[in-house]
Amino acid sequence: MRQKKQIPWKTIGLTLLAALVGGAVGYWGMCQVDALGLPGLLVLLLLLVLAYVLQVVVHEGGHLVCGLLTGYRALSFRIGRVLLVKLDGRWKLRAYHIPGTGGQCLMAPPAQENPPYRLYHLGGGLANLLLAALALPVFLLTGAPLLRVFAGALVLIGGWIAGTNLLPMKMGGVANDGYNARNLGKDPLALQCSCVQLWIVEALQEGYSLAGMPEEWFDLPPKADLQNVLIMGTAIQRASRLMARGELEEADQAIRALLRGGHELLGLHRLELTCEEIYCALVLGRVREAERLFTPEVRRYCRQTRKYCPGRVRQAYAWALLAERDVEKARDLRAEFERAAARYPYSGELTGERNLLDRADQAFRASSIQDSRAEAPAEKVEKI
Repeated sequence: MRQKKQIPWKTIGLTLLAALVGGAVGYWGMCQVDALGLPGLLVLLLLLVLAYVLQVVVHEGGHLVCGLLTGYRALSFRIGRVLLVKLDGRWKLRAYHIPGTGGQCLMAPPAQENPPYRLYHLGGGLANLLLAALALPVFLLTGAPLLRVFAGALVLIGGWIAGTNLLPMKMGGVANDGYNARNLGKDPLALQCSCVQLWIVEALQEGYSLAGMPEEWFDLPPKADLQNVLIMGTAIQRASRLMARGELEEADQAIRALLRGGHELLGLHRLELTCEEIYCALVLGRVREAERLFTPEVRRYCRQTRKYCPGRVRQAYAWALLAERDVEKARDLRAEFERAAARYPYSGELTGERNLLDRADQAFRASSIQDSRAEAPAEKVEKI
């Protein structure tokens, strides 16, 4: 009999704390309506949102400052869908989104045997506490209702963000900053994988393809603990590298092994791998298997991420050609790919992505499947 997973007490405690904090903010804010009047309620709500956004900015800024103090190189700074990224030696604005994240500050660690990591990870939560501490006297001493609301929200939200980031724990299988600060040094392979993944991001921003990156970045020992999210991340990058090199049969095997190896994958990892498994199945002639894998959940994820990810457009292109046999739709998706590529911050991925588009073309031309929905012969598939 399969045992039920026990919910960690920290998760239960944080859920209750979140409910208490949210209830306290809501009750306290509504009590201010008497002082502000109903027209002031909208202003109050805007102040609460502003306090949250400010604490998110301060959190990511804390990572940035502490990273710079310990020799890290700034790569990108994102709040919501607004990304400030370093490209060609200059900072540029882009639109980018990762589901489930409100912000992210990525920095490349120094290339040394024991790179520093504690201050970089703790910097965000410490910055939240600092802002909350500065806002507390304002909350206690001011007589202005709106300023009091704003300061109080900074205190409560800052304390909440700091607590959920600094208290060592895993939520949904993801280690928070406090957990990484405490434990990364105990697992040299996880620390190495953490550094390598940031170096990969830096190289992609500089225009280098995964195919040309050092082999040792992707090496893992035979019995590596793939339950560790950081180590699993490197295993996924290794499969992505095989795809970038055009080794689709090997990539397909690696992806299937990760998905069916009994590992507890993050939802994001599982969906990303499934999208690539569908692409491989299509190009390698297993269309029915691809149709089975393309579940409503995967379709929803593809819709949510396609705007920011050229690779998702490439997967849609393969689907249009090889599953739907719709050449006109595929041609439109080629144009959509180029539009997405023009604003994509990780230019190193684009050469490999275009090669994978061409592999879908080749599979379409070589295919003997005749779908009644086909609108044109294979020779009319255009290359960009």
